[in-house]
Formats: sequence, structure tokens, C-alpha cells
Amino acid sequence: MANLLICNYCELFGFNREEHPVSRLPIKIGSELFPVGHVFFPGMRVGGFDISQHIDDLALMYFDDYNIIVLHMFVPDGTAKEIFVNVQPERTIYRFGKLTDLQVAYEKGEFLIRPALEYIKREYDEARKDNELLHSWESSPENLKITLQKNNQNITPLGNITFSSILPIDCYILCFSYDYDETFYEKFKGADSCLIIKDPIAFAERMHIAFTEKMPDFYGINARVSYSKHESPFGILFSKHKDYLYQREYRFVWLQNNPKRWLNILDILNNDEDKLKPLIPEPVKINLGSLSGISALVEKTKNKGRRRGRRF
Repeated sequence: MANLLICNYCELFGFNREEHPVSRLPIKIGSELFPVGHVFFPGMRVGGFDISQHIDDLALMYFDDYNIIVLHMFVPDGTAKEIFVNVQPERTIYRFGKLTDLQVAYEKGEFLIRPALEYIKREYDEARKDNELLHSWESSPENLKITLQKNNQNITPLGNITFSSILPIDCYILCFSYDYDETFYEKFKGADSCLIIKDPIAFAERMHIAFTEKMPDFYGINARVSYSKHESPFGILFSKHKDYLYQREYRFVWLQNNPKRWLNILDILNNDEDKLKPLIPEPVKINLGSLSGISALVEKTKNKGRRRGRRF
């Protein structure tokens, strides 16, 4: 029998600027085979499933004899013992920001890596202001079974229940997108340029080496962010509410091997800036050396980007 795996929707599909699902790997659904990059449009039905409307669902899948993913979309999991994790490398990643900052990154490979706690601050725009240490989701009463441990009595909730996963430790993040979208210049306050990384594998290697040289008790990982009520296989720091789907984020994260302090869980849950702000550690400045060989710099113009560095 094939080894069945349970799968997060965002591990199989990315999203384009219209927020339509795009296959990240060759996928077989029913008798139809879809290549990498296939766009699934709203209302498109395959094998009895409306592909575009299931971001909050999990899937059951297995690899066939030709190493193609065969997808049983959105069925209850009664047999899968493992979670599928997609570590497919990106072809290109993009960082939107101010020209003055990105120019330094392009020429010297200099980045300021900020702690996850930084983004609770009120001065950030809505695109950047979400609680990075918290992943919350709702479930309706019909999908819940609550039993009192004391007397085994079942309870039926009167309304939706909110669940939260919390990561109460210091960590650092650096955010990119896996798609170029000119609307990001408006959505990210102050952004007037974009750094295009054309060799993400080489870039990631240099990034992790440079960070661990400065912070040797930290380890790093990088992957796409998942957008749904289900947590990413990579954890809370790669899990965001589907309201942020438009960002199509690719993220670098660094966590401590042995955390030296634990943050108050209630303060994180309440997004209590007054209590958390004094605990925010200083950002870490790293230097990768010139990125001119693996990147390009694009400035925002009224009509199209003005290219600096190598063509892309």
C-alpha cells in the first residue's frame, strides 16, 4: 500500500497576484496530470473538487511509481502517519523596501535582521503589523467535540472557538516574497525599490553563515509561509492568517538552540505592546558581501521598473 501523507494546502500550491492557486510540484488529481506552474482558476473543478476554495483544508496524498504526487483532495485522515513537507527551492525571491536600504544590500550584502517581537509595534503599517509569535484559528461548534475530563461530560459550544499556538522565545526573521507584484510598493509603506534574488540557494547559504557568525547559539531555516487555519509543518513562524495571502511570503527565521528566556504567554496572546516592547532585543546587522552576481535592483517608476545591476 502507498505511504499516505497528510498535506497542508500551501505546501502544494503557491498563489499568483490574483490569489489563484498555482501548483508548486507536478500533481495528479483523478486522471488528470498538472505540471508545475499550472494555475487553478475560481470554480475550476477537478476530480469532483473545487480546487480554488480549500485553503483551510488538509489533503491526503502519496507518490506514485513515477514520483508524481497523487492527490486525494480534502478527505478525512484516518491512516496517514506523516506530514508532507515541501522543500522545493524557489527560482527567485523578492524583497521590497527603500532604495537606500536595498542599495546597501545589493552592493555590500548588508541586512538588518529584526526580532519577531519588533512587529508588534503600533508604528508599522497593516501589511507588517501582525503578531509573528502567535497563530490563531477558529472552529465552528459542529467541528468540535469538548469533553470534561472530570466526569466525561460532553459540552456543545454556543459559538465559534478560537485556538492559538504560541512561540514564547526570542527569534529573528527576514521577509521576502516569492512573486514580483508592483502593488507591494503601495502595500508596504515607504517601499520604492525591489531587490531580486536570482539564486536563492546560494543566497540562503551565505545568509545563514553570516547570521550564525554573529549569533552562534541560533540556527536558521527558510521556507514559504502557509496561509490557513492549519499550522505550517515548519511551525508558527511560517504560519499566517489567510488575510495575508496577498503577500506570498518567503521567510528566513533564526531560533535559539537553547532559549535563555521565556516570554509571558498571555502577553503574546493579548499582543500587549506595553509589556512586550521593553523586551525586544536589538536587531542583528550581517554582511554577506556584494550580491551583484546573484541579484538585481529595481526601482519603482510610474510605468515600469528601472533596472540596476544584472538583467532579470
